[in-house]
Amino acid sequence: MGFMLKLVVFLFVSLSFSAQDSLALISGKSILGELSYQDHQFLYFNKKINENKIKLIRYPLRLVYSLTDQNSKTEVFYHKNPPNGNYLSQDQMKLFVLGEQDALRQFKRGYHFLLGLGFGLTASILDTYEFSNVACKGYFNDSPSIISIATPFLSSVIIGFPNKKVRRAYVSKDHYLESKFYRTGFNRVKNYRKTSSAFIGGLSGVFSVLVVTFVHRKNNPCP
Repeated sequence: MGFMLKLVVFLFVSLSFSAQDSLALISGKSILGELSYQDHQFLYFNKKINENKIKLIRYPLRLVYSLTDQNSKTEVFYHKNPPNGNYLSQDQMKLFVLGEQDALRQFKRGYHFLLGLGFGLTASILDTYEFSNVACKGYFNDSPSIISIATPFLSSVIIGFPNKKVRRAYVSKDHYLESKFYRTGFNRVKNYRKTSSAFIGGLSGVFSVLVVTFVHRKNNPCP
C-alpha cells in the first residue's frame, strides 16, 4: 500500500511539472515551475529543485518581467515607470531581457577564467621570486607584495575589459541584433561574466601560488 501511494504521488508531481510555467526575471534568468499565487507585491512560485523537492520561492513583482503559463499565455508584470527607474517600454524591456537570456545561455565563463588563472599564476610566481638575496634566489622564496593583492583586480580590468560586440553565433534570432536594447541586455550579462570570471581566475592563481610559497618556505627556509 505504501509503495502504491508513493507511486501515485510521484506520478502526480511528474505530471504537474511536465508542462511548467516559465518565469522571466528582469535579470534575464528564466525559472521553470508552477505559479502558486500572487499578491500586490510578490509572486509565489513553486520551483522544482530536484525530482523529490519543490521549493516555494517569493519574487518581488518589480523584479519580474513576465510569466508564461502552461498554455503559452503570457502575462507581463513590467511597466514603464521612470520615477522607479523603469525607463524602457514593455517592448524595449522584452528585447533587453531576451538579450540577457541569450548571454546566459550562450556566453561561457571558462575561457576568461582560464585567462585570469594564467594571469594570476604568472604575476604571483614573479612576485614571489627572490632577486636580492643570492643565497635564497629563486621562485617561491620571497614574501608576496602588493602586486599579488592587486592581481585579481588587474585581471578583471585587463581580461574582463568590457566591449559591445555581440557575436551572431550567440544570438537566438538574427534580427535581434538590430535592437540596441537587445545588445545592451546581452552585453550587461556578458561583461559581468567576463569581469567576474577573470577576477575569480586571477584570485585562484594568486591563492595557489601563495599556498605553494608558504609550504616551500616552511620546508626550505633560507639560511
